[in-house]
Amino acid sequence: MVFCMTNTVGVRGPRGSYAKTRERRRAIAEAALEIVLEKGHRSLITAEVAQRAGLSEPGVLYHFPTKDDLLLAALRLSDEHEWSTMPLGESVRRAPARAAESLSRINVVRLHTAMFGESSDPAHPAHEYFKERWRAGDERMVQSIERLQAVGVVDRAIAPYRASRWIHTAWEGLQLQWLAEQDFDIAVELQSLIERILGVSMAEIDRATERSD
Repeated sequence: MVFCMTNTVGVRGPRGSYAKTRERRRAIAEAALEIVLEKGHRSLITAEVAQRAGLSEPGVLYHFPTKDDLLLAALRLSDEHEWSTMPLGESVRRAPARAAESLSRINVVRLHTAMFGESSDPAHPAHEYFKERWRAGDERMVQSIERLQAVGVVDRAIAPYRASRWIHTAWEGLQLQWLAEQDFDIAVELQSLIERILGVSMAEIDRATERSD
């Protein structure tokens, strides 16, 4: 499960040295993501990241001192790519398809799963990122549910934040199970759970979303 976070490589300010720093950090993040996609996160080494980014190894380490920092940068960039075309208010409608599509980038999903578990430690570099990631994902999902409630498709008695948490928890759990077994259709399973949580079919959600566009 993935969510968009702004400021992918963690540098603020578009001018002067800040702009140059941001460009270098993004180049490093792109190189790290390429390696993750091709080989998996366990195969990432700083020397190869540096070579692909056109920098020295000390130059990479200056911006990202540890492997965890590099992997987090790759994950941030992947999230940014995935969410850049996601219309606001359509998180519910698109969740099953997004769940299936994400598995086509299985090495990124494995990275997400590994870092998500490790980020439970407050000292981990990804701890704050995952907290904010969940918050941002919930905001988008809540907005989508409230939109469906406004047009009378979803019962207003359903608490949007609670429903959002259930959907995201189900998504995360299904994704973890799929990584272990790979013997079921995650889109079908997630759609079934969303329909149960919201008390409405996905076909009705599709029709309501199309009418409101």
